[in-house]
Amino acid sequence: MSIRARLAALFALATLVLVWAGAALFVSRLQQGLVGNVDQRLETRAASLAAEVAAHHGSLPRRLSSANGIYAQVLDKAGQIVDTSSRLLNRPLLDPHQLRAARARATSSDSTVGVDIGDDTVRQSMRLRGEPLADGSDVLVVATSREDVDTAVHSATVQLVELSAAVTVVAFGGGWLLTRAALRPVERMRREVAALGAGQIAEGIAVPRTRDELARLGRTFNGLLGRLRAAAERERAFISDAGHELRTPLAVLQGELELAQHSGRTREELRDTVAVAAEETERLVRLAEDLLFLARGDEEPARPLAQFDLVALVEQAVRGPAGRARAGAVSVQVTAPASLQVHADRDRIRRALDNVLVNALRFTPPGGVIAVDVRADDTDVVLTVRDTGPGFPEDFLPMAFERFSRAPGQDDAGAQPSGNGLGLAIVRSVLVGLGGTASVVNAAGGGAIVTLRWPPDPGAA
Repeated sequence: MSIRARLAALFALATLVLVWAGAALFVSRLQQGLVGNVDQRLETRAASLAAEVAAHHGSLPRRLSSANGIYAQVLDKAGQIVDTSSRLLNRPLLDPHQLRAARARATSSDSTVGVDIGDDTVRQSMRLRGEPLADGSDVLVVATSREDVDTAVHSATVQLVELSAAVTVVAFGGGWLLTRAALRPVERMRREVAALGAGQIAEGIAVPRTRDELARLGRTFNGLLGRLRAAAERERAFISDAGHELRTPLAVLQGELELAQHSGRTREELRDTVAVAAEETERLVRLAEDLLFLARGDEEPARPLAQFDLVALVEQAVRGPAGRARAGAVSVQVTAPASLQVHADRDRIRRALDNVLVNALRFTPPGGVIAVDVRADDTDVVLTVRDTGPGFPEDFLPMAFERFSRAPGQDDAGAQPSGNGLGLAIVRSVLVGLGGTASVVNAAGGGAIVTLRWPPDPGAA
């Protein structure tokens, strides 16, 4: 069932319930009013008969009559008939229980009474009123038919049922039209989305000029389309950059292998060819690993976190580039407390730290210093790596963590061969996954400062 039909049905059902509730209240009040009028008539007739009995010292001056459709009967203490209207059957109008109640005070009740009509006897639903006479020994009972009351109530009930049925049909139709008008912008947006081509995503859909939920839905959907467009563009750029990065080592490998196939190559030349091929293969492996790491970071669910000592991890990470640092006359200094327990992804933190250290080592000249500082402030764990290299060009700092971004001049002869431009991108991916940030600035005295900051327990955030 469509939303339009469900809303129309709910509207009609709610209307029906309200109409029935109002109808039930109306019928109840109508019945109470009509019965009250009957009771008033019975009370007036009973008072008139009681006055006649009192005026004649407890005896009726004449036989009880059925004036204005009101019958009368007098019962003694035992419930026997003392006098009765002629048209009533020779049976007491009150049962023993009703008789005891009527001897105490005036009471009203309903009953079915047999009445003579010519040569026939019929049973009628009647309203009764019994009250004690002045001497307290006998009970006066007056009764009249409820037919008018029951007929009026039944007629009103039938008419209200018919009215409720008509109102329900009108309510369903009105609800259908109202929901159709209200949901027309949704259907229009659906058609526009269905008609959007791959190149039209950025255009989005027309947003209603109203300031209601549908307008907000349209703006939200356009925002989603914009993010999809941006993601698609990033994916295309990523694939293009990855293809460009792969093309160079593959071309080198192809050239070296073609040279190796030529006859007359010496052993030394073949050895050089194999060395170049091995180097390019290692470059391809590193590039593939970095691409796979970034892809997993974007698509895989969050990995389980564990408790570990960050200081011990930093000291372990420093041992790797320490040998190369000593070979290049570069010293690595660590400033950290004795221990700093954190709750994070240990492997990813190590990967990010390794990338920062290798990047710092690549651009630190001989005699330089790489300073690693580990600390914790009021909210975050802070890990800072500072080198004494040339630093980054100022216009490159905003894009330092972008994928495949390399600063101009990083491939100059003054520096060691640069990587594939994914090292800092991996660092940012790791920190974002931990709810943290990664930033880079140039130091006032020269060199770059890379700062990694994340909450000590990302899982508790």
